[in-house]
This record gives sequence, C-alpha cells and structure tokens, in this order.
Amino acid sequence: MIRRNFLYAAAAFAPLFGAASGRAFAQAEPPTTIRFAAQAGDDLRPVLYALSTGMFKQAGLDVVMQTGNGSTTAQAVIGGAVDIGKGTITAMIAAHARGIPVVLITPSMIYRKDSPTSGVIVATASPLRTGRDLQGKVVGCSALGGIAYLGLRSLVDQQGGDSSLIKFIEMPGSATPAAVEAGRIDAGVTEEPFMTEEIRSGKVRLLLDMFDGYPSPPLESVFFTTRDFASKHPEAVARFAKVVQDAAKYTNTHAAETLPLFVQLSGMDPRLAAQIHHSFTPVSFNAAQIQPVIELAAKYKAIPASFDARELLAQ
Repeated sequence: MIRRNFLYAAAAFAPLFGAASGRAFAQAEPPTTIRFAAQAGDDLRPVLYALSTGMFKQAGLDVVMQTGNGSTTAQAVIGGAVDIGKGTITAMIAAHARGIPVVLITPSMIYRKDSPTSGVIVATASPLRTGRDLQGKVVGCSALGGIAYLGLRSLVDQQGGDSSLIKFIEMPGSATPAAVEAGRIDAGVTEEPFMTEEIRSGKVRLLLDMFDGYPSPPLESVFFTTRDFASKHPEAVARFAKVVQDAAKYTNTHAAETLPLFVQLSGMDPRLAAQIHHSFTPVSFNAAQIQPVIELAAKYKAIPASFDARELLAQ
C-alpha cells in the first residue's frame, strides 16, 4: 500500500499549491479517509501530484492509495473494500448495463489523436496494411468488449470488412509485442510504454489507430464509486473530484515536471517515461464522449442494450 509517499516532490511543487488547492479545512477538523485503488498508469499523475502537494489534505481528505489491476479495482470498489477507484469506461458501462450501481465522479483519461497512448501493431515485415486486412487473422486484445476492441471492430467494418471474422485473443498489452514478433499472433493492441519502446526497436510497426473507429474522441478511463457510497458521502466524493480536477489542470500542461511521481510509483526507466505519449485528463464530463462507446458496446453485444450515458454520471 502506498500512503502519500511522494513527499520528495512537495517542496518543488509548494509554490504552485496555493493556486491549485480547493477548499481549505481547519486543522482541528478530522479528515475524511478515502480508500482509493487504481492500476498504475500515466493517467494517475493528477492523483500523485495531489498527494505530493497536500491538496487532498487541504480539502479535508486523508487519501490512502493502493495499486492493482483494473478487474481487482472494480471488484474492490463494488465489494466495499475501497471507496473510490480508477477504471476503464467500458468496465463501468458493462457494470451499469448489468445492474451494478456504479457512478462516475470525474474523468481520468480521454483519447487524443495527436498523442495516442495505444495502437495496433504488427511485425515490421507483415503484409498487413489496413484494418480490413485483419479479417481471418489472430489479433491480441487486452479485453474483449474493451474500448480498443470496440474501436477496432468498428474501424474494420467501416473499411468494408467483416470484423466478426477476426480471431480475437485476450492478452495483456505488455505481452503483445513479443507475441507479434514471434508470429504467435498476426497483430495486437498494445499501449504505452510498450508501444513506443517496441516501435523504436524496429521489430514492430504501428498498423493503425483503432480509435479511428469512433466518431469522436472517446473517454477511456474514469474515477468511480458505488451509488451507495456517493449518496452517503456526497461532500467527500465532491471534494475528491474537485481536487483531481484542480490537479489535472497542472499535470495536463506539466508532464515533464510530474513524471518523477509516476516513475517512482511504476519503476519505469525515466528516459523511456520521457519519450512516451502522455495522458490528458478532462476536468469535467461530457456525455458525448461516452455515448459512442455505449453504442458500439451494444452493437457488438458487449452489453445487452444501449442506454443514455447520463445515467452513469453522479448528480
């Protein structure tokens, strides 16, 4: 478990804290503890920055963070082991569609065409050139029904292909480059830092950006909780969201300055961390960035039926 162990950066960020901090609480008032869980990723930088600068503490929150993978995070939040989590938008869509009472409290990462953090790769000498070429091929994907899977299927179909003919196999993005290089799969979805590192090695190349299958840039990940926790602790949830949003205003434009926080957490080579594409965190929700994902999830049977994206958002 990690409990605000990024203090080495606090002195450097202290001059910026006054402008970014939200509501200040009297020292005598006991802070509200928030148990937070997330998969370690570049989109965690706003939280790490807020922890290192004391922004949560100034908002009257004692945020205790632990890291894990996406599925364990969702299970922990739904089961009540933690209060707030960071997860993929497709996991939240699937949960809501099946009656699990999750609610989104603030965005985490949105796709940006000029700075993609994931993509479909093939071997450098592969004859595959378009999405349509993937028909009948074995393609690795981190999650069937996930946002990359949906975007890729949509793109192939838009190009006149039949995405149902693709032989998808689930595998983590970290394992995709080696599987592509060895010929065990024809193509696969990978993400940073593996995408940049492997493409620069010359062993693989980028085939396509599967997010071109969406009509507009989709929201990829979010901070969420259960409706029960949100209804019982509305002020704490609102304060957590506000701090993340205020922190994101800084981290979105200061990736280089906040990378040491992520490097410390992840153990990534600092030189590689400086080369990869970095995430961008919106500071408010836009249902139009979620609805297309819901529509594709319904179209490709990842959920039983479509619904209004606004049903996911906290009031």
